[in-house]
Amino acid sequence: MHKYSKIALSVAAGFCSVAAQAQSSSTSADDGSTPAAATQASLIRSIAGDPEARRPLGQLRMPLCLAVAAEDDDFARIVAKRIIANAKAAGVRTRKAGCRPNALVTFSADAREQIAAYRAEGRKVFRRMSEKEIDAAMSGRDPAYVFQATVPNRRPELGDPFALFDGGPNWTKEASPLRTPEEMMSTLVVIEADAIADFTPMQLADYASLRLLAPTREIAADGDGAGRTILSLFAAPDTAPAQMTRTDRAYLKTLYKMPAFAFSSEVLAAAVVEAAREDGR
Repeated sequence: MHKYSKIALSVAAGFCSVAAQAQSSSTSADDGSTPAAATQASLIRSIAGDPEARRPLGQLRMPLCLAVAAEDDDFARIVAKRIIANAKAAGVRTRKAGCRPNALVTFSADAREQIAAYRAEGRKVFRRMSEKEIDAAMSGRDPAYVFQATVPNRRPELGDPFALFDGGPNWTKEASPLRTPEEMMSTLVVIEADAIADFTPMQLADYASLRLLAPTREIAADGDGAGRTILSLFAAPDTAPAQMTRTDRAYLKTLYKMPAFAFSSEVLAAAVVEAAREDGR
């Protein structure tokens, strides 16, 4: 039976050094030589799953309450600490201890059986996804299955996006009914336990962080992103980075820095600028 490690930021004050490591170590992560802007833009677009340009990207709007399940409780705690550190570095809010999880990472001996059990239990993440979305998540190549229940957020208290934010040159200020925020209500990553033996807890936690907290897709082993994003971990293990790269962090940080109303094209353009800034440090 899996053991769960549920850690909220309020009880992780002692792990501030871990968060600092997550943020500062990204500057030493090897994501290759500084690419041209067009190449960098292409990589970030691939990481984000090549989203429709004039639609907002899904964001976890409620504070993160994380649970990690694995046979080895120590391993689960290490992974949980690292994911929380990554979330903090990206500006994701977190809940206090005792919260009800809205994000789960599980390392399973039989991922498909585990997913079937979760669906039979009526987990909210599946109730809020269409069969088409679930089928797409189950058809992935990597030994990891990612489910994100995302719904349009039309709450009036969000206010006027143009009164709330000035995004500089990447913010078009286009008034459009398409600017309906996509709220990630819950998120689940299930990874085959048999596939993780050759990776470090840091690699696995960073892979899970990006897939848990942001819209992403698998990276092809022979694609431009191989070796330059943690998402290539399973596809190209020999060249996969030791942790999230500066490009990965630039995308995740920008996603949560930009307003929920932002079109994906605006978020990705800002992420390119952020990645170039990190490369220049």
